[in-house]
Amino acid sequence: MVPECELFIIERCTKYLLEVGLAANLQGFRYLRDAIIYIVKDKSLKRNLNKALYPLVAKDFDVNISVVERAMRHAIDVASAKGGMDGLGRIFNCYTFNYGYKPSVGELISLIGEKLTLEANEYIIDTLK
Repeated sequence: MVPECELFIIERCTKYLLEVGLAANLQGFRYLRDAIIYIVKDKSLKRNLNKALYPLVAKDFDVNISVVERAMRHAIDVASAKGGMDGLGRIFNCYTFNYGYKPSVGELISLIGEKLTLEANEYIIDTLK
């Protein structure tokens, strides 16, 4: 992947996670950002989170797989308790995600990963012009 595009993906991913209401000081925030970036780079990881994606994230941070999964769930729980998940509606310009909606870890990773994939493709096309 082009280094400028990778930086673009990291910045956008961070922006979206903050907009959703995830607290940047939680370790789950960092794990989610890493997981989403892996998904954007390799779509096949989305099919098997527990045996493919989580071990990659755990290896990056030198922790156990269960720690990664629990921290990501905790970050989503905290954001949901504060009512922040309605930020998904703003990101996707739809009102499907109403107040009190709480996505699963896999759902959040997939949603933001797909959005970033589309935006990264547009970014690459725009830079080639």
